[in-house]
Amino acid sequence: MRPGTAGTTGMAGMAGMAGGGGDAAPTGNGAPGPPRHWCATMPVHRRLLNQNQDYARARGAIENSTRLAMSGRAGTRFPDVVRIPVVVHVVYQDDRQNISDDQIHSQLAVLNADYRAANSDVGAVPAPFCDLVGDAQIEFHLATAGPDGKPTTGITRTPTSVAQFSPDDDGIKSAATGGVDPWPAARYLNLWVGQLRDGLLGYAQFPGGPPQTDGVVITYTAFGTHGTAAAPFNLGRTATHEVGHYLNLFHIWGDDGTGCGGTDEVGDTPNQAGPNHGKPSFPSLSCDNAPNGDLFVNYMDYVDDAAMFMFTKGQVARMQACLQTARSSLLATAATPQPAAPVVSRGAGRIDVVRRGTDSALHRRWSDGTGWQPSGAQWEHLGGVCLGEPQVATWGPDRLDVFVRGTNRALLHKWWDGAGWQPSPAGYESLGGVCLGDPRVATWGPDRLDVLVRGFDRAVYHKWWDGTAWRPSTTGYDHLGGICASEPQVVSRAPSRLDVFVVGADSALHHKWWDGGQWCPTGPDWDHLGGICVGQPAAVAASMNRLDVFVVGADSALYHKWWDGTAWRPSATGYDYLGGICTSSPQVVARGPSRLDVFVTGPDAALYHKWWDGTAWWPTTTGYQRLGGVCTGDPEVVACGPDRLDVFVTGPDAALHHKWWDGVRWLPSPLEYESLGVPLGPGSAAQPSPTQPVPALVTTAT
Repeated sequence: MRPGTAGTTGMAGMAGMAGGGGDAAPTGNGAPGPPRHWCATMPVHRRLLNQNQDYARARGAIENSTRLAMSGRAGTRFPDVVRIPVVVHVVYQDDRQNISDDQIHSQLAVLNADYRAANSDVGAVPAPFCDLVGDAQIEFHLATAGPDGKPTTGITRTPTSVAQFSPDDDGIKSAATGGVDPWPAARYLNLWVGQLRDGLLGYAQFPGGPPQTDGVVITYTAFGTHGTAAAPFNLGRTATHEVGHYLNLFHIWGDDGTGCGGTDEVGDTPNQAGPNHGKPSFPSLSCDNAPNGDLFVNYMDYVDDAAMFMFTKGQVARMQACLQTARSSLLATAATPQPAAPVVSRGAGRIDVVRRGTDSALHRRWSDGTGWQPSGAQWEHLGGVCLGEPQVATWGPDRLDVFVRGTNRALLHKWWDGAGWQPSPAGYESLGGVCLGDPRVATWGPDRLDVLVRGFDRAVYHKWWDGTAWRPSTTGYDHLGGICASEPQVVSRAPSRLDVFVVGADSALHHKWWDGGQWCPTGPDWDHLGGICVGQPAAVAASMNRLDVFVVGADSALYHKWWDGTAWRPSATGYDYLGGICTSSPQVVARGPSRLDVFVTGPDAALYHKWWDGTAWWPTTTGYQRLGGVCTGDPEVVACGPDRLDVFVTGPDAALHHKWWDGVRWLPSPLEYESLGVPLGPGSAAQPSPTQPVPALVTTAT
């Protein structure tokens, strides 16, 4: 909202009250009216401004950095989707206030829908405002690891003798005053639920405040969508509103009372006199804002839950700027874990490559954003005598987990813990099994690993690390059934969610998934997804409600199907034809919910690329960009930034070759590669440095 007094900042002109003072609005005869929305974020903000000079200084600095980030001059770009870990602290005096896990999960579902513009009621936005609807690209999940690193449900429960909590002293946020202390605010969104005084629905602390009180508080009767949630605040929108404050959004009317002179520091929200309540009719006019009037359907107004449906694109930009600046520490734990592969990225500019060498041991090279290590063309020796190619998983900036088959076909594991390789530089732990093919690994949170292998009976087997031990045992596996002609492909699109794809004995694609409580379909059954498939399928989770699967058909062309959150498209057993003549299995990476990059090799052994930009396949639906090379195996691709792709292929010289997209062009050239050398055994002669001239794989187009 930009009123006529455009110079007013979000902290100026805030002397007016934040909204209604109780849970019922008086009627003309003094009887209580319907409940009204009451948020205490602004009173808390003013209290901190008056009591804490550090907060006042921090708020000024945050507003300056926010404007810079929103202007685009900061030189940074928001990651495509971030997932913020949440801890819900339930503080209760009786069993009714001790809300259920299901009620908590319903609230997380609302947050995830609202912040992705995927809420089912977004279609109720009045037509003149539809173009303003913004997808914040922010998702929320209950924390899977606590501050001590141990597994957690992301829910704490604390009994109290306090009848009602007040925002005046933040009592619910401290064990000393009958509440519960927060988890580290730099790593978690703390969300407290309890009984608040005087009909207060909730409040948040803007970024910049004391960490010991940072987070969001919601009354237990306005949390989630069932259980104790009471109409008209029973659709979870109180938390949507308060998390907006936590991410630096102001109320949409600018908190100047009804003076039409305040601002929410967002340019695409109409000027508005004050808060709306209940369920207004469109248009609701104020501040000379005809013909469309107030944007009362916005989450940052005070209407009933059933009347608020959207954030604007400007509000999205402000929240994303907050995560890039004041709350940037959350981004370290917010990124969706990447699928395991021989090549992984642990962060912007960081790539780790693990390969089996000529001595059958594993070797590693890594890039720290400035160059490849070790220097020259050497590889770090990781030991072992291995079959097949390794899979590498990462669930944190200082963690790598490597899985490979030993010569007895048992699964072997080693890991980098931030200080050294465990169980030793060249040693492995045995995880048992008799594996027909290479393992596949997924990670859906800190200290969580799920490993799938194909046994000699061609069925799929599963084991997992829960943060403390391997389950069902160190060397044991769960049997998931199936008769598989391919290795299983596994992806995670949400905490405690796994989707597994295999090509069956009938050459069709089959699917099985873990929904957080059981494998579906149950027992040894799998869903049949049709097709006649050759080689390995490739699957990627672009968001919580999106899966994209690619297979090569019997005609060697590429085919695609996808799950859109409700159904498989183009049909349950149908596929889109993407053309090509593929001599490798496809490799795919998602750089966001609307960007896919697919790589295959062609009959000339060159690498080919096509991509989905959110509206169409490029360069055409059935066409491909030729990237050269003479490839002897499947390509590997990793995205270590929103505008960065790194592709690796093995050449006929047995060396690993690399090319990359820097956001503008392919380097070292559209058809050339740099050589990373051949992983040799200890004591072997050094290889040519990749900084010196090396034979190009293919340097001319056909």
